[in-house]
Amino acid sequence: MAKPTTQKFGAGTFYIGDGATPEVFTKVCGFTEVELALDKSTNDTTVPDCDNPDAPAWTERDVVSLSWSFSFAGVMAVGSLDLIEGASFGGESTNIRFDLDGAGTGSGTPIRRYAGAAHVKHTLNGRFGEKYKINVSGEGDGELVKSNVAAA
Repeated sequence: MAKPTTQKFGAGTFYIGDGATPEVFTKVCGFTEVELALDKSTNDTTVPDCDNPDAPAWTERDVVSLSWSFSFAGVMAVGSLDLIEGASFGGESTNIRFDLDGAGTGSGTPIRRYAGAAHVKHTLNGRFGEKYKINVSGEGDGELVKSNVAAA
């Protein structure tokens, strides 16, 4: 049996864009948990068996829409707080990027990149005797683009 190639946590990097032209993406630091979720909304149709109408019918599903969201949690890195708050406080979506080093395919493209606009929000929480923690999450505002890119 061949072992799969796996990735360590440090291979993933989250960036927030500044909205300028050309856009500059800045790395966000401090995360210890990452989640990137893709979802499908579907409609169900019950399709009967024409040869045996009394048999249980199978349900078929058609995709109506796609959506995505993300959540990153960890310690609050003071150096990233202005960037996170800038993305959270505005009423517009913000371009975000998540790079997974070593997961790209093809010669010379070792990074798998996920990028799109999202409505970003965050929560801070703290407890006596501990470091402040932060959770940055967002819901996609349109398409999430997946690509393979060369290392910088």
